[in-house]
Amino acid sequence: MKYILYARKSSEDKSKQILSLESQVNEMKKLAQSLGLEIDKIYTESKSAKLPNNRPIFSEMVKLLENNNEVEGYGILCWKIDRLSRNPIDSGKIQWLLQQGKIKAIQTSDKQYLPSDNVLLLNIEGSMANQYILDLSKNVRRGIKTKLEKGGWPNNAPIGYLNDGKGGILVDKERAKYVKQIFEMYVSGDYTIREIAEKIYLAGFKSRGGNKYHKSRIHKLLSNPFYCGLMVSGGQEYIGKHKPIISKALFKEAQEMSVKRQHVKKNQLDFIFKGLMVCGKCGCLYTASRKKGKHVYYYCTNGKNKCEEHKSYLKEADAVKLLADVFDHLTFSKKIVDWMYRASLDSLKEEYENKDYLKNKNELLKQLKLREDRRAELFNLLLDKSITKDNFEAKGKTIDEEIESLNDELKNLEKQNKKLDETTLEQIRDMFLAQHGLKNKFLEVENETRKAMIKNVLWNAEVKDGKLANINFKKPFSLFAKDSQKGSLDLLCAVKDSNLRPCP
Repeated sequence: MKYILYARKSSEDKSKQILSLESQVNEMKKLAQSLGLEIDKIYTESKSAKLPNNRPIFSEMVKLLENNNEVEGYGILCWKIDRLSRNPIDSGKIQWLLQQGKIKAIQTSDKQYLPSDNVLLLNIEGSMANQYILDLSKNVRRGIKTKLEKGGWPNNAPIGYLNDGKGGILVDKERAKYVKQIFEMYVSGDYTIREIAEKIYLAGFKSRGGNKYHKSRIHKLLSNPFYCGLMVSGGQEYIGKHKPIISKALFKEAQEMSVKRQHVKKNQLDFIFKGLMVCGKCGCLYTASRKKGKHVYYYCTNGKNKCEEHKSYLKEADAVKLLADVFDHLTFSKKIVDWMYRASLDSLKEEYENKDYLKNKNELLKQLKLREDRRAELFNLLLDKSITKDNFEAKGKTIDEEIESLNDELKNLEKQNKKLDETTLEQIRDMFLAQHGLKNKFLEVENETRKAMIKNVLWNAEVKDGKLANINFKKPFSLFAKDSQKGSLDLLCAVKDSNLRPCP
């Protein structure tokens, strides 16, 4: 039997991965030599295993194992089992290939796993690796929150500031003056954001590479309270220790000006297809205007100042006919839709009867109630002056953290088990079956209904030389639109096995 040596390091920083990967490969080669194992292939990659489908080399190895029909087969050689996976999806793939005998053995530095073994141990070790990632993520979030509460900024410094390399933020003297000028120009009301971007660039405000900051970056800058000494993270506001570039009064004026300008935009004409068409030549959105007070025309915004397509106009009547063709790409097999509906109902019934879910939920609720009771008892002790305020706050903080952790677990449990009810499934089934007549309906209804219909299925459509060049469908329509056979099971099912399980 031949072995595939797989080595992985989480960091994608090439300067940090070489020693770790080489060390893993060298150690596993020594182990193979001592055990008399033959290494046929060596796969190495520097990718996190936290998320499924995130490692191209791992996917290549899995594909090789799945397609291998040789009797002798392959084994896998790796330093630890968590080098193969830290998420339940990829762990499940490895376990299934091992059980099927597609993987003849998994040899780590201290253990061997065989198809004939009890899969419980491999399951537990895979779950431990996944739990490590969950705990690490929670600890990182807690560390970030603590730093924010102390006035520190845990991310890269925004334009106008610099990271000092020690976790602090310094004012970028070269760019700070331009940041202040941008706010002052904006609140004056004399300049659009595009004009500000152009004028400030000519004045010397450039990126590290000497490039111009476009209006999207200027708009983001103007809405960032960091410049007046405040930090926003996760919807919560913190007071920063960094030196403000502008006053809070100036920042407030800028936000008021932004609201004022948005209000003006709301009073403008509502063009039904605005924002839904994209130029196929430069990638900019189509906008619209009314000519001679009557006729509506759509055209490229030419936001990158390099496209000639904006000189060509598309009449609204022609846009209606153009976008009606979108529905030609959506045809659904009634037989497949019925099959999906029935299979999904069966799946729902099984999920709602999942006793483990109810057991876990009840246990979490029980633990949550216990902590809340403790919090109330602690408060009563404070009122009775049986404990000091400092002891109350210290113990209360611990209980609050436990409550927060339990609530997070409860939300995750609910999210994992949330399923559509029968009514929703019926609505989805009816929606799929209704696609056959959508094109004719789209051509017959009023503009407001057309707008709702096209937005329901479409993110945007590329238009080139007056024709549809590419269509970006929303889910689940994108699945059907990609299917040249109009309803094949391979595309309808995100998960498929010999029992033809329904899409989750």
